[in-house]
Amino acid sequence: MTLEQIALIAQIIGVAVVAGTLIYLALQVHQGAQQMRSESRQAQLTYDQTGVYKFVDSPELGRIFSQVETPSFEEKTKLFFWMIGQMRAREYEWLQYQNGAITKESWETYQGVIYFVLGTPRGRALWQLCRGYFNAGFADMVDGMVRDVPPIDLWDQLQAVE
Repeated sequence: MTLEQIALIAQIIGVAVVAGTLIYLALQVHQGAQQMRSESRQAQLTYDQTGVYKFVDSPELGRIFSQVETPSFEEKTKLFFWMIGQMRAREYEWLQYQNGAITKESWETYQGVIYFVLGTPRGRALWQLCRGYFNAGFADMVDGMVRDVPPIDLWDQLQAVE
């Protein structure tokens, strides 16, 4: 075998090694992206469960959202900070969607909670007080979502359940 033939064989082997390395790296990047999505979904689930458990621990929040009487300062404070927590979770999910970490379908399911949180005139008034604490793009998106959407009557329906 000549030196030229050995050099050609070495080049072929080198190309095969580079191709194998690129395939391996592509698989690693794909697995990393899947892991990131999984961790993102787990964080979103944790945020959502925390908000739900807050209502279990403080069921009066629903009444305060919908009652005709003006809530006390303490009650408004509870609503305000619960809302910040819920909207912060939605902001996180929106940012994950914007970054491609979650799919459009996933974002749309999480997005629906915004209609619930801002479903009463009181909820929308509190949003106007706290919206400045959020990403401006997110706040604008939320405002556009609820602009022409009438309030929900979930709290009245819940009260009517026998």
